[in-house]
Amino acid sequence: EKTFEMPVLPEIEFELGWRRIVSIEIQQAIIDEVKRISWDVDPKIWLGIKLLATYIKIRPGEMRSVRERDINLESGYIHIPHPKEGSKKQGKYAHLDAEDIGLIKSYPRSLNSDLYFFRHMSGRSGVKAGAHFGPKYFKKWWDKACTNLGIEGVDLYGGTKHSTATALGELLTP
Repeated sequence: EKTFEMPVLPEIEFELGWRRIVSIEIQQAIIDEVKRISWDVDPKIWLGIKLLATYIKIRPGEMRSVRERDINLESGYIHIPHPKEGSKKQGKYAHLDAEDIGLIKSYPRSLNSDLYFFRHMSGRSGVKAGAHFGPKYFKKWWDKACTNLGIEGVDLYGGTKHSTATALGELLTP
């Protein structure tokens, strides 16, 4: 008869990391600063970050990968076809409020629905017109706005999703 001996596993010490969050007022100040510093470069930088703070079920990588066809302004939603958390068959949806539908309508849409919505405009040095925003593009502008305001240690994900979710949790139950 075979016996199984459980191996002795080493004890590993670790400390959980915590994301720093901010109040909704500070979050809004950061978003306003993003708008101030990025508007002349590309207004969609501000729009993407504003939407991340509003629609907390969308992650930054998912937001920047939204294509023109994924935004349905008539029905008022953004479709994320390949969300990080799975459900690949149908994706996930973020339902837009009337103000955000109006904002998105104010941007010219492409006739090519395969283009990324968050893509670079022409005339910028070092980027190809039409190329979609890189993986750290929203973060770069968020960090720059935080630096301008003297705010330290608040990353894009903590400052948008986690700050909004925490504020909502103070008002609503799950």
